[in-house]
Amino acid sequence: MSKEWVMMHKTWQKGMAAAAIVALLLAGCGTSKAPLQGTAETPSSKSGQAAQPGTGEEKTTTPTTPTTPTETSTPKQDPEKKELKIKAYYSDAQLEKLVQKDVTINFKQDQDKYLAALNQLKKSPDDKTIPLFKGFTYKNVTLKDGQLNLDVSIADDGRLGSGGEEMLLDALQKTLFQFSEVKSIEVLVDGKQVESLMGHMDLPHPIKRSQS
Repeated sequence: MSKEWVMMHKTWQKGMAAAAIVALLLAGCGTSKAPLQGTAETPSSKSGQAAQPGTGEEKTTTPTTPTTPTETSTPKQDPEKKELKIKAYYSDAQLEKLVQKDVTINFKQDQDKYLAALNQLKKSPDDKTIPLFKGFTYKNVTLKDGQLNLDVSIADDGRLGSGGEEMLLDALQKTLFQFSEVKSIEVLVDGKQVESLMGHMDLPHPIKRSQS
């Protein structure tokens, strides 16, 4: 072979090699995948999440449950409860005379007002008066045909002297006879008629309004 042919052969080989390299480079560029239109990746949307504009952060939206108002119990006045202002009677601090006081009684039914009035006689409204019925227990208080039947029990510390017993009977009549429907008062001690409550004053059976 001539030297010129050898040179031409080498030059051709180099050209082929160069062409192969270029072809490989072009093939490599053609394999990079371009995003297809309409298939661009979008941030996954999650249920209950929303992106906040300008923050780049997602905020979780929690479904809200309507709050039920908590019912609070407030004291309610009994619509059937009645209130009445009456006069009640006590002894003065020296146990010498009756003292009249204006008091308020509360009750549900009309027949309960007599017991409510008698209960006022068991407690003093101030420190200047003395309750005359402190040692009394009312076992039964009922009104029938204009007569108020009163059954009581008397504790030893509720027993008074002659002056105190007289004021007690006077206070009882003045307190109960202010109810116009009460025409008489029958007082029993532990279910029995007695001649005297405390042994000093006669006890009529019944005590009539004209005797007050």
